[in-house]
Amino acid sequence: MSRGIYVSDADVEMSKDIESLRIDRHMVSDLSSRMPGRKRRMLDRIEEYGGKNPLAVIPILVKHYDDEVPKVRKQVRASLERLTQSELGELALMECMFSRHPSIATAAASLLESRGHNSVNLLSYFRQAESLINQARKLDIFCKDVEELISDSIETYKEGRFDQAMTNMMMAKDLLEDRLEWHGHLRGYIQDVLKLTPTLGRSGVQVDAIQDSIRNASKAMQSREYSDAKTLLDLRRQETHLWKQLWSLEEFITKRIKVKPITELMVLHESDKRLLAAFNKMGGDVNELVQEGKMIDVLKTVEEFVRDEVSTDYLSKEGKRLDTKDEAAWYAMWSVGLGLLKLVAPITPNLSEEFYQQYYRDREGSPSIHSVPWPEAFSQFQEAPAYTEKSAKRQRQSSK
Repeated sequence: MSRGIYVSDADVEMSKDIESLRIDRHMVSDLSSRMPGRKRRMLDRIEEYGGKNPLAVIPILVKHYDDEVPKVRKQVRASLERLTQSELGELALMECMFSRHPSIATAAASLLESRGHNSVNLLSYFRQAESLINQARKLDIFCKDVEELISDSIETYKEGRFDQAMTNMMMAKDLLEDRLEWHGHLRGYIQDVLKLTPTLGRSGVQVDAIQDSIRNASKAMQSREYSDAKTLLDLRRQETHLWKQLWSLEEFITKRIKVKPITELMVLHESDKRLLAAFNKMGGDVNELVQEGKMIDVLKTVEEFVRDEVSTDYLSKEGKRLDTKDEAAWYAMWSVGLGLLKLVAPITPNLSEEFYQQYYRDREGSPSIHSVPWPEAFSQFQEAPAYTEKSAKRQRQSSK
């Protein structure tokens, strides 16, 4: 491949790091040596340097994951298992999955799959998409936007959002296949017209318009840009921003509120009532945006609410009440935290379900974010049609 979609940090680090190159050069011979001291020194070297710079050493270990020498293979796998227990080690292993070296990528995907990362299928789709990208480049088909979508999918995967990463990668593959098919049809049209042009000219037909049509079609083949992938990419990026915000907020809420609060509305402070009123207003705005199919604006609206109304206004002034077990504050923030997940569930079902299962299910009791009732403070949304999954799916399809 002339130019890859994604340059793995593991490849970069492995190629420039002198110590890892030395380890790679001597590892097999040292680990298979009959001299215990030589083998011990190499293992210590791997462990020590791998702890300091896992991005340089882990690719070397993954490279020899299936080494033909059983003694080497056993030691490599044991070291790899230890080094990838840390967060940095696991991130380095994820980088290996997108290495330009097929054996490293395959071994890394297999190891991550055993840890529940859904990596083997993702790597398969990534390789298919990369092959399609190379075909598109050779044919001068516009594909930079899809390349960005693929890169975004990889970043999403490294954040631990495996289902969303798979969805993005599959979409990228489908978009590329559609463009290659469209390009093939257009080329066939041009070829057919070129074959007919001499015959039509001899028959007295003015061929200038036909030639102009061919020139325009040829130009379109090289310059056509696509709004579908741009819209999708913008939506995914906005979802990533919101994911980070919601993760921070839900962590903050559920670390302080240990049980589901039940409080009568009349005991709420004015600040609590303002927050709940602001949510209701924002929810109404979101309802209208969903009906109009403006999904990116929906996520932006929610993100702005979390930033301005919740973090900047309410928590900066009232956050200490959560630490003192103020039931009114608990009620307000619990309602907002769960309400936000209900609000975005039809648009970002994986995100909402992930956070619900992690933070709320054991205290709410309902098996899913889609079946749990709306918090009492937001009961007006209980039957709102815009929030059903069927309705949101229809809106997503109409917005493409």
